[in-house]
Amino acid sequence: MVGPSLPVKGKHPLPQGEDRSLRAQELHALRLSVAKDAVGADLPKAPQTRPEGHLSPLEALRISPVALSALKGLLSPETLPRLTPLGGFEARVYTDGERVYKVYRPGEAHLAALEAQRMARAGLGSFVLGVEQVAGQGVLVIRHFPGKPFSPETFTPKALADLSHLFLSLHRLPEPGYVEGKELAERLERFAESLASVPEALTLAKALLREVPWVAGVEKRFCHRDAWAGNLLLKTQEHPSPDDPEVLLVDWVRSGGDDPARDLALLKTGSLDLLGEGAAREALFRLARFYPKEVRERLAFYVPLTYLHDLHWFRTKKPEGFLEALADKLPRALSFFQDCFPPRNRAC
Repeated sequence: MVGPSLPVKGKHPLPQGEDRSLRAQELHALRLSVAKDAVGADLPKAPQTRPEGHLSPLEALRISPVALSALKGLLSPETLPRLTPLGGFEARVYTDGERVYKVYRPGEAHLAALEAQRMARAGLGSFVLGVEQVAGQGVLVIRHFPGKPFSPETFTPKALADLSHLFLSLHRLPEPGYVEGKELAERLERFAESLASVPEALTLAKALLREVPWVAGVEKRFCHRDAWAGNLLLKTQEHPSPDDPEVLLVDWVRSGGDDPARDLALLKTGSLDLLGEGAAREALFRLARFYPKEVRERLAFYVPLTYLHDLHWFRTKKPEGFLEALADKLPRALSFFQDCFPPRNRAC
Protein backbone atom coordinates (compact mmCIF):
# COMPACT_ATOMS: atom_id res chain seq x y z
CA MET A 1 0.00 0.00 0.00
CA VAL A 2 1.14 3.54 -0.72
CA GLY A 3 2.40 5.64 2.17
CA PRO A 4 5.03 5.58 4.88
CA SER A 5 5.51 2.47 6.94
CA LEU A 6 3.69 2.12 10.24
CA PRO A 7 5.50 3.43 13.32
CA VAL A 8 8.10 1.64 15.36
CA LYS A 9 9.77 2.88 18.50
CA GLY A 10 11.76 6.09 18.04
CA LYS A 11 15.06 6.94 19.67
CA HIS A 12 14.32 10.42 20.99
CA PRO A 13 10.86 10.93 22.52
CA LEU A 14 9.67 14.52 22.28
CA PRO A 15 7.47 16.20 24.88
CA GLN A 16 3.85 16.54 23.85
CA GLY A 17 0.80 18.39 25.10
CA GLU A 18 -1.80 17.61 27.69
CA ASP A 19 -3.30 14.21 28.31
CA ARG A 20 -6.21 13.66 25.91
CA SER A 21 -7.27 10.23 27.07
CA LEU A 22 -10.84 9.31 26.28
CA ARG A 23 -13.90 8.84 28.43
CA ALA A 24 -15.52 5.40 28.73
CA GLN A 25 -16.82 4.74 25.25
CA GLU A 26 -19.98 2.91 26.17
CA LEU A 27 -21.34 5.90 28.08
CA HIS A 28 -21.29 8.29 25.19
CA ALA A 29 -24.57 9.03 23.43
CA LEU A 30 -24.80 8.39 19.70
CA ARG A 31 -22.85 11.16 17.99
CA LEU A 32 -22.81 11.44 14.22
CA SER A 33 -20.36 13.66 12.35
CA VAL A 34 -18.00 13.60 9.39
CA ALA A 35 -15.84 16.33 8.00
CA LYS A 36 -13.59 17.66 5.23
CA ASP A 37 -10.61 19.96 4.82
CA ALA A 38 -12.37 23.04 3.56
CA VAL A 39 -15.83 24.52 3.91
CA GLY A 40 -18.18 22.92 1.41
CA ALA A 41 -20.76 24.57 -0.78
CA ASP A 42 -23.15 26.86 1.07
CA LEU A 43 -26.56 25.45 1.81
CA PRO A 44 -29.66 27.42 0.82
CA LYS A 45 -30.65 29.66 3.69
CA ALA A 46 -34.15 30.71 4.63
CA PRO A 47 -34.81 34.22 5.97
CA GLN A 48 -33.30 34.90 9.38
CA THR A 49 -36.66 35.63 11.02
CA ARG A 50 -39.64 33.29 10.83
CA PRO A 51 -43.01 33.00 12.52
CA GLU A 52 -42.76 30.82 15.61
CA GLY A 53 -45.85 28.91 14.57
CA HIS A 54 -43.96 26.89 11.98
CA LEU A 55 -42.66 24.56 14.71
CA SER A 56 -45.20 22.82 16.93
CA PRO A 57 -44.57 22.67 20.70
CA LEU A 58 -44.04 18.91 20.42
CA GLU A 59 -41.41 19.33 17.70
CA ALA A 60 -39.75 22.17 19.57
CA LEU A 61 -39.28 19.91 22.59
CA ARG A 62 -37.35 17.50 20.40
CA ILE A 63 -34.75 20.13 19.56
CA SER A 64 -32.41 21.69 22.08
CA PRO A 65 -33.37 25.36 22.57
CA VAL A 66 -29.74 26.33 22.01
CA ALA A 67 -29.45 24.28 18.82
CA LEU A 68 -32.85 25.49 17.63
CA SER A 69 -31.63 29.06 17.13
CA ALA A 70 -28.92 27.84 14.78
CA LEU A 71 -31.13 25.40 12.90
CA LYS A 72 -33.85 28.01 12.40
CA GLY A 73 -31.28 30.27 10.80
CA LEU A 74 -30.14 27.51 8.46
CA LEU A 75 -33.18 25.45 7.48
CA SER A 76 -36.54 26.15 5.97
CA PRO A 77 -39.73 26.02 8.09
CA GLU A 78 -40.72 22.88 6.20
CA THR A 79 -37.53 21.04 7.15
CA LEU A 80 -37.47 21.80 10.87
CA PRO A 81 -40.44 19.57 11.84
CA ARG A 82 -38.82 16.64 10.02
CA LEU A 83 -35.69 16.68 12.16
CA THR A 84 -35.01 13.64 14.32
CA PRO A 85 -32.57 13.93 17.24
CA LEU A 86 -29.62 11.53 17.14
CA GLY A 87 -28.33 12.44 20.59
CA GLY A 88 -24.93 14.01 21.03
CA PHE A 89 -22.22 14.56 23.60
CA GLU A 90 -19.98 17.43 22.54
CA ALA A 91 -22.74 18.69 20.25
CA ARG A 92 -26.39 18.17 19.37
CA VAL A 93 -27.02 16.00 16.30
CA TYR A 94 -30.13 15.87 14.10
CA THR A 95 -31.11 14.37 10.77
CA ASP A 96 -33.81 15.02 8.22
CA GLY A 97 -33.21 11.65 6.59
CA GLU A 98 -30.94 13.01 3.88
CA ARG A 99 -28.54 15.22 5.79
CA VAL A 100 -27.13 15.26 9.32
CA TYR A 101 -26.64 18.49 11.27
CA LYS A 102 -24.15 18.60 14.12
CA VAL A 103 -24.57 21.78 16.16
CA TYR A 104 -21.74 23.00 18.40
CA ARG A 105 -22.74 25.43 21.13
CA PRO A 106 -21.29 28.94 21.42
CA GLY A 107 -17.73 28.80 22.68
CA GLU A 108 -17.15 25.55 20.79
CA ALA A 109 -18.34 26.67 17.36
CA HIS A 110 -14.82 26.31 15.95
CA LEU A 111 -15.03 22.54 16.46
CA ALA A 112 -17.29 22.18 13.42
CA ALA A 113 -14.52 23.35 11.08
CA LEU A 114 -11.88 21.47 13.05
CA GLU A 115 -13.83 18.26 12.70
CA ALA A 116 -14.14 18.96 8.99
CA GLN A 117 -10.38 19.25 8.64
CA ARG A 118 -9.74 16.03 10.52
CA MET A 119 -12.30 14.07 8.54
CA ALA A 120 -10.74 15.25 5.33
CA ARG A 121 -7.39 13.98 6.57
CA ALA A 122 -9.03 10.59 7.07
CA GLY A 123 -10.19 10.59 3.44
CA LEU A 124 -13.89 10.99 4.22
CA GLY A 125 -14.38 14.61 3.25
CA SER A 126 -16.76 13.69 0.44
CA PHE A 127 -19.48 13.27 3.05
CA VAL A 128 -19.38 16.94 4.02
CA LEU A 129 -21.97 19.29 2.58
CA GLY A 130 -20.98 22.41 4.47
CA VAL A 131 -19.75 24.12 7.62
CA GLU A 132 -21.82 27.06 8.85
CA GLN A 133 -21.68 29.69 11.58
CA VAL A 134 -25.21 30.60 12.68
CA ALA A 135 -26.27 32.45 15.84
CA GLY A 136 -22.79 32.05 17.28
CA GLN A 137 -22.88 28.27 16.85
CA GLY A 138 -20.96 26.00 14.51
CA VAL A 139 -22.96 23.62 12.33
CA LEU A 140 -21.39 20.74 10.46
CA VAL A 141 -23.66 19.45 7.68
CA ILE A 142 -23.00 16.02 6.21
CA ARG A 143 -24.60 13.51 3.93
CA HIS A 144 -26.60 10.89 5.79
CA PHE A 145 -24.93 7.48 5.85
CA PRO A 146 -27.30 4.48 5.55
CA GLY A 147 -25.90 2.58 8.48
CA LYS A 148 -26.44 1.52 12.06
CA PRO A 149 -24.16 1.50 15.09
CA PHE A 150 -21.89 -1.51 15.45
CA SER A 151 -23.62 -4.66 16.67
CA PRO A 152 -22.96 -8.39 16.36
CA GLU A 153 -25.93 -8.71 14.00
CA THR A 154 -24.57 -6.19 11.50
CA PHE A 155 -20.88 -7.13 11.70
CA THR A 156 -19.86 -9.22 8.68
CA PRO A 157 -16.55 -10.45 7.23
CA LYS A 158 -16.83 -7.71 4.60
CA ALA A 159 -17.30 -5.10 7.31
CA LEU A 160 -14.19 -6.43 9.06
CA ALA A 161 -12.20 -6.17 5.83
CA ASP A 162 -13.32 -2.58 5.24
CA LEU A 163 -12.64 -1.70 8.87
CA SER A 164 -9.13 -3.08 8.53
CA HIS A 165 -8.53 -1.02 5.40
CA LEU A 166 -9.83 2.14 7.10
CA PHE A 167 -7.59 1.80 10.15
CA LEU A 168 -4.53 0.94 8.09
CA SER A 169 -5.13 4.00 5.93
CA LEU A 170 -5.41 6.23 9.00
CA HIS A 171 -2.35 4.81 10.70
CA ARG A 172 -0.14 5.43 7.69
CA LEU A 173 -0.66 9.18 8.07
CA PRO A 174 2.19 10.75 10.06
CA GLU A 175 1.59 13.14 12.95
CA PRO A 176 4.22 15.27 14.69
CA GLY A 177 5.91 14.02 17.83
CA TYR A 178 6.30 10.82 19.78
CA VAL A 179 4.26 9.04 22.45
CA GLU A 180 5.61 10.42 25.70
CA GLY A 181 6.41 8.09 28.58
CA LYS A 182 5.74 10.79 31.15
CA GLU A 183 2.12 11.12 30.04
CA LEU A 184 1.58 7.36 30.12
CA ALA A 185 3.12 7.12 33.59
CA GLU A 186 1.01 9.98 34.94
CA ARG A 187 -2.11 8.37 33.52
CA LEU A 188 -1.35 5.02 35.16
CA GLU A 189 -0.56 6.71 38.45
CA ARG A 190 -4.00 8.34 38.40
CA PHE A 191 -5.59 4.99 37.69
CA ALA A 192 -3.64 3.35 40.51
CA GLU A 193 -4.78 6.05 42.93
CA SER A 194 -8.47 5.86 42.05
CA LEU A 195 -8.48 2.04 41.92
CA ALA A 196 -6.32 1.50 45.02
CA SER A 197 -9.18 -0.25 46.84
CA VAL A 198 -9.26 -2.99 44.16
CA PRO A 199 -6.08 -5.05 44.68
CA GLU A 200 -6.10 -6.77 41.27
CA ALA A 201 -6.62 -3.47 39.42
CA LEU A 202 -3.88 -1.82 41.45
CA THR A 203 -1.48 -4.69 40.72
CA LEU A 204 -2.26 -4.46 37.02
CA ALA A 205 -1.70 -0.69 36.97
CA LYS A 206 1.69 -1.12 38.64
CA ALA A 207 2.64 -3.88 36.21
CA LEU A 208 1.80 -1.66 33.24
CA LEU A 209 3.66 1.24 34.82
CA ARG A 210 6.85 -0.83 34.75
CA GLU A 211 6.40 -1.33 31.00
CA VAL A 212 6.06 2.36 30.10
CA PRO A 213 9.70 2.68 28.94
CA TRP A 214 9.04 -0.15 26.50
CA VAL A 215 6.05 1.48 24.76
CA ALA A 216 7.15 5.12 24.98
CA GLY A 217 8.95 6.85 22.14
CA VAL A 218 6.75 5.57 19.31
CA GLU A 219 6.25 7.93 16.38
CA LYS A 220 2.69 9.21 16.39
CA ARG A 221 0.27 8.49 13.55
CA PHE A 222 -3.20 9.80 12.82
CA CYS A 223 -5.72 7.95 15.01
CA HIS A 224 -9.48 8.21 15.54
CA ARG A 225 -9.21 7.59 19.31
CA ASP A 226 -12.94 7.11 19.92
CA ALA A 227 -14.01 3.97 18.05
CA TRP A 228 -16.82 2.94 20.38
CA ALA A 229 -19.89 1.20 18.94
CA GLY A 230 -21.96 4.36 18.49
CA ASN A 231 -19.22 5.95 16.39
CA LEU A 232 -18.74 2.90 14.17
CA LEU A 233 -21.56 2.70 11.64
CA LEU A 234 -22.10 -0.40 9.51
CA LYS A 235 -23.95 -0.06 6.21
CA THR A 236 -27.41 -1.61 6.17
CA GLN A 237 -29.11 -3.27 3.22
CA GLU A 238 -32.21 -1.09 3.43
CA HIS A 239 -30.83 1.54 1.05
CA PRO A 240 -27.60 0.09 -0.38
CA SER A 241 -25.38 2.30 -2.48
CA PRO A 242 -22.27 1.11 -4.28
CA ASP A 243 -20.63 4.46 -3.55
CA ASP A 244 -20.93 4.12 0.23
CA PRO A 245 -18.25 2.33 2.24
CA GLU A 246 -19.18 -0.75 4.22
CA VAL A 247 -18.22 0.96 7.47
CA LEU A 248 -17.96 4.58 8.52
CA LEU A 249 -16.23 6.02 11.57
CA VAL A 250 -17.90 9.20 12.77
CA ASP A 251 -17.17 11.89 15.36
CA TRP A 252 -13.61 13.00 14.69
CA VAL A 253 -13.23 15.75 17.31
CA ARG A 254 -10.95 13.58 19.45
CA SER A 255 -8.82 12.33 16.56
CA GLY A 256 -5.14 13.18 16.35
CA GLY A 257 -1.65 11.84 16.87
CA ASP A 258 -1.28 8.66 18.92
CA ASP A 259 0.02 5.10 18.90
CA PRO A 260 -1.94 2.91 16.42
CA ALA A 261 -1.86 0.14 19.01
CA ARG A 262 -3.93 2.32 21.32
CA ASP A 263 -6.41 3.03 18.52
CA LEU A 264 -6.85 -0.71 17.95
CA ALA A 265 -7.20 -1.28 21.70
CA LEU A 266 -9.98 1.31 21.88
CA LEU A 267 -11.70 -0.41 18.96
CA LYS A 268 -11.68 -3.68 20.89
CA THR A 269 -12.89 -2.34 24.21
CA GLY A 270 -15.47 0.03 22.72
CA SER A 271 -16.91 -2.03 19.85
CA LEU A 272 -15.49 -5.49 19.22
CA ASP A 273 -16.20 -6.64 22.79
CA LEU A 274 -19.89 -6.69 21.90
CA LEU A 275 -19.07 -9.83 19.89
CA GLY A 276 -17.95 -11.69 23.01
CA GLU A 277 -14.36 -12.02 24.19
CA GLY A 278 -13.32 -14.85 21.88
CA ALA A 279 -14.74 -13.28 18.72
CA ALA A 280 -13.47 -9.85 19.77
CA ARG A 281 -9.92 -11.11 20.08
CA GLU A 282 -10.15 -12.96 16.78
CA ALA A 283 -11.34 -9.80 14.99
CA LEU A 284 -8.67 -7.68 16.69
CA PHE A 285 -5.86 -10.04 15.75
CA ARG A 286 -7.11 -10.26 12.16
CA LEU A 287 -6.87 -6.48 11.97
CA ALA A 288 -3.50 -6.40 13.68
CA ARG A 289 -1.85 -9.01 11.46
CA PHE A 290 -1.28 -6.36 8.77
CA TYR A 291 0.72 -4.20 11.20
CA PRO A 292 4.40 -4.40 12.06
CA LYS A 293 5.31 -6.80 14.85
CA GLU A 294 6.04 -3.98 17.30
CA VAL A 295 2.53 -2.53 16.88
CA ARG A 296 0.95 -5.94 17.49
CA GLU A 297 3.07 -6.47 20.59
CA ARG A 298 2.02 -3.16 22.12
CA LEU A 299 -1.59 -4.35 22.23
CA ALA A 300 -0.55 -6.31 25.32
CA PHE A 301 -0.01 -2.96 27.01
CA TYR A 302 -2.78 -0.80 25.54
CA VAL A 303 -5.74 -3.19 25.80
CA PRO A 304 -5.40 -3.57 29.62
CA LEU A 305 -4.59 0.14 29.90
CA THR A 306 -7.84 1.02 28.14
CA TYR A 307 -9.89 -1.13 30.50
CA LEU A 308 -8.22 0.55 33.48
CA HIS A 309 -9.05 3.92 31.99
CA ASP A 310 -12.71 2.94 31.75
CA LEU A 311 -12.74 1.78 35.37
CA HIS A 312 -11.06 5.00 36.47
CA TRP A 313 -13.72 6.96 34.59
CA PHE A 314 -16.56 5.09 36.29
CA ARG A 315 -14.96 5.44 39.71
CA THR A 316 -14.45 9.21 39.36
CA LYS A 317 -17.31 10.28 37.04
CA LYS A 318 -20.10 7.74 37.41
CA PRO A 319 -19.58 5.82 40.67
CA GLU A 320 -23.06 4.30 40.60
CA GLY A 321 -21.98 2.20 37.60
CA PHE A 322 -18.53 1.29 38.91
CA LEU A 323 -19.30 -2.14 40.36
CA GLU A 324 -21.02 -3.32 37.20
CA ALA A 325 -18.14 -2.03 35.07
CA LEU A 326 -15.64 -3.66 37.42
CA ALA A 327 -17.30 -7.05 37.07
CA ASP A 328 -17.19 -6.80 33.27
CA LYS A 329 -13.94 -5.01 32.50
CA LEU A 330 -11.43 -6.11 35.11
CA PRO A 331 -11.61 -9.84 34.17
CA ARG A 332 -11.15 -8.87 30.50
CA ALA A 333 -8.15 -6.69 31.37
CA LEU A 334 -6.48 -9.33 33.52
CA SER A 335 -7.14 -12.10 31.03
CA PHE A 336 -5.71 -10.15 28.10
CA PHE A 337 -2.62 -9.17 30.10
CA GLN A 338 -2.03 -12.72 31.28
CA ASP A 339 -2.54 -14.22 27.81
CA CYS A 340 -0.60 -11.65 25.81
CA PHE A 341 2.23 -10.56 28.09
CA PRO A 342 5.08 -10.89 27.47
CA PRO A 343 4.24 -9.87 23.90
CA ARG A 344 5.95 -12.89 22.37
CA ASN A 345 3.28 -15.14 23.89
CA ARG A 346 1.64 -17.25 21.17
CA ALA A 347 -1.86 -16.45 22.44
CA CYS A 348 -1.64 -13.04 20.77
